[in-house]
Amino acid sequence: MHLNFFSAQAGPRERQLQRRHNNPLFSSDSPVTQQQIQNAQQQDQKAVQDFMLQFRELVQRVVAMDKNIEGDAVLLIKAQLEQQYAVCAGMYGDSSAVQAAIKKLISTIGTTLRNASQNDPHALEKLLEDEEHTSLHLQLCSYAIVSDILNPDKVIADDELVPALLGEPENALQSALALFPPERIAAMVTEAKGLLKQVEAAGHSLPLAWQRLSQMQNWLQSE
Repeated sequence: MHLNFFSAQAGPRERQLQRRHNNPLFSSDSPVTQQQIQNAQQQDQKAVQDFMLQFRELVQRVVAMDKNIEGDAVLLIKAQLEQQYAVCAGMYGDSSAVQAAIKKLISTIGTTLRNASQNDPHALEKLLEDEEHTSLHLQLCSYAIVSDILNPDKVIADDELVPALLGEPENALQSALALFPPERIAAMVTEAKGLLKQVEAAGHSLPLAWQRLSQMQNWLQSE
């Protein structure tokens, strides 16, 4: 069955259906139905509406911030903005304007924190480290797989994570691996080996998936 109705700018739930469609790496490799796609699209569109409500509330909190607010409270708001950026980057439709707005808010908060720490070298050093982490986070989220993994709605089930990763392009997988500690990646490598041997025994040849497994193994060795 050929599907003509995947969205050009799919959201996370529909994107996971795209990964699963006719893919022997997933436990159910049967074709995805049009009804499943429509349901996913509706859920993704609803998620955009819910996100925008939460985002507006957070913007109001930023605007209403007292000049004497504690640094820890400001860092908490910044962390929430970073989480929202991760979700926003993978939302249904074109979210570029909202992404730009979140980046601007994060930058403004960073400037405020730096100005408040000018006379505290230790605090300033910690802030600079935090900003490096933030910059990396925003960069990683440009990959849909990273956004989907970080989505708090658990759009990728635990048993679908390894199959999803094995189907990603090289750069996307490399970015996704940065989210996990070495011991988790070691466990995923073991799972991937077993999965690929099982799929191969069933008659499927997946050379690109084997390359992704090698990439995961090389990542572990470089740690």
